Amino acid sequence: SRAVNLRKLWVIECQLERIAGLDACVEMRELYLYSNRIKAIENLRCLVRLEKLWLADNQIGTLNGVESLVGLVELNLARNRILRLGNALAPLVRLHTLNVSANPLGSFKEVGNLVPLASLRNVCFSDPHWGECPLAGLCNYQTYVLFSLSQVTSLDALGLASETKQLAEATFSKKKMYYN
Repeated sequence: SRAVNLRKLWVIECQLERIAGLDACVEMRELYLYSNRIKAIENLRCLVRLEKLWLADNQIGTLNGVESLVGLVELNLARNRILRLGNALAPLVRLHTLNVSANPLGSFKEVGNLVPLASLRNVCFSDPHWGECPLAGLCNYQTYVLFSLSQVTSLDALGLASETKQLAEATFSKKKMYYN
């Protein structure tokens, strides 16, 4: 197949319903499939060199299928139907940027699922382009996320000053003492 050396592919706004036919694309580094009708993350296991995957604005309800993409550095799943992150992202040790804004994620528990991702620096639960998760509207949202994910340098597309992170840590510690 001639697609063996394909490094980047955009198939956007095409009403694509399934991910298929990429088995020969072993050199693929970037795959953009946003604004389609994809319901599942599937048939990507062969993309061992994939670094960027954009599946925003689809109908994906679960992260099953992403765990084999251990080379991912950037994952955009904004505006889908994902209710839980679970531990599907744990194998993605190189993941640097994650956008899950505008998904029905509503619990701080989901933030805890990102703690093992030591390389994670940019995370979005709320994005001016895609929208926000119910989680981003919770009281003490920013404080909780910054305390839990202390390695993050950008939250919701905004860079964070070290003072902001220190304040979040102090606030979280005070509240923890108060509630205990």
